Amino acid sequence: MATAASPRQMMYAQIVSQPALLLDVFDATEHAIQDAFAHFQSQRWQTIYTAGCGDSFYAGLACEMAFAHFCQLPVKDLAAMQFARYEVDRLPPHAVLFGISNSGQVSRSIEAVGLARAAGVDTIAVTGNSASGIAREAAAVVAVATPSMGRSPGIRSYTIQLLSLLLCALRLGELRQVISSAAAQAWRQQLRDVAAVMEATIQATDDRAKQVAERLGEAENWVFMGSGPSYATSLFIAAKLVESCGANAWGQDIEEWAHIQFFNRQEQTPTCVIMPPGRSVGRALELLPYVRGIGRSTLVVASSEQPFLPTQADVVLPVPQAVPEVFSPLVYCLAGELLAYYLAEVRGAEFFQATRSFRSGGDRLRDSHTLRYPDELELLEAEAQG
Repeated sequence: MATAASPRQMMYAQIVSQPALLLDVFDATEHAIQDAFAHFQSQRWQTIYTAGCGDSFYAGLACEMAFAHFCQLPVKDLAAMQFARYEVDRLPPHAVLFGISNSGQVSRSIEAVGLARAAGVDTIAVTGNSASGIAREAAAVVAVATPSMGRSPGIRSYTIQLLSLLLCALRLGELRQVISSAAAQAWRQQLRDVAAVMEATIQATDDRAKQVAERLGEAENWVFMGSGPSYATSLFIAAKLVESCGANAWGQDIEEWAHIQFFNRQEQTPTCVIMPPGRSVGRALELLPYVRGIGRSTLVVASSEQPFLPTQADVVLPVPQAVPEVFSPLVYCLAGELLAYYLAEVRGAEFFQATRSFRSGGDRLRDSHTLRYPDELELLEAEAQG
C-alpha cells in the first residue's frame, strides 16, 4: 500500500476511490442521459460516432462493443482530429456524434462537435464541465463533474466517461427497442454491480502490482496488448505509464503484436496481455508461449476463472469475479493504474515529467486554431496545394 507521505499519493487515492465513485455518480449520470436524449429522435440514428483526445478517445474506443451490441448500429470511434479534419465532410445522414472531453476545453474536440453539428448530424457532449466549450458547441450535454482530488494522470475522469458512454449505449438500445426496458434495467444493475468487482480487483492486484514495479522498475520500454474493448484498455494503461513516470509504453492489438512487436530486439521488454473472458482469449492463449519464448517479462491481467499453466506468464494480475466483456474496461484497467502509480513511486518520478522544461499550462491543447465551418476544410487543402 502507498504511504500518506508520498507526493504521488493522490494518484493512488484516485485509483482506490473508483468503486465508490461509480456508485456515487450512477443515478445522476442516468438522469443526465435521459435529459440529453430527450432532445432528439434517436430512433432515426443510423450510425454512431465517438470522438475525443487521449483518454477521451480511448473511452469511446472502449465502448464501441457496447454501442454495437446494445444498439445494433454501425459504430466508428475516432480521434478528434481524425474525425474533424478527415471524416466530417463525408458523414452519412442520420448520424450522431458523442464528443468526449472531461475538461470540455480541448480545441480539437470542440472542433469535432462544431463541424459535426454544422454538417447536420446530432451531437452530444460527454464532459465533466457543463459550462465548457464543448458543452456550448453540442446540441445536448451529458455533464457529470469529477470531484477534484489533486493533479495526477487521469483516473476518475476516465471511469466517469466509461460509465456515461455505457449508460448511453443502454439508453439508446432501449429507445430503439433493440433491448426491452426490463433487459436494459437488468444490464444497468449488472453495471452497478461492477463496482464490487472493481473493489475486489484493487485488493487482489495491489501488492502484486507493487512487486512488479519493484522488480521491473528500471525497464524503459513496456508493451500492453488487448483486443476488442481491451485494445482501448491497453492504450489507456500505456498512457498512464507515460504520464506517471515517463516510461516508453505502447498499447497494441493482440494480433498486431504478433506482426510487429514480436520482432523487437529488446528481449526483456515487459509485455502485459489484457485478457478478459471474451472473443480474444483463444488468440491470446496461442500467443502467450511466444511472448515468453522470446524472453519477454510476461504479465497477464485475467479473470481468476481463467486457468494458466505456470509456464504461460511470469505474473498474473487477477480479476476475482467475472464481468461481461462490454463492461470489462472499467475493471481491467485497474491493475495497470496501480502499476503506473508504483512505478512512479519506485522511480521517484514527477507526473508529466517530460514537460518540466517547457510548461505551457495546456496551451498546446486549448489555444490552437479551431475550425468552425466545413468550408474551412477545403481552404486547408487549397493552402496545402499552394
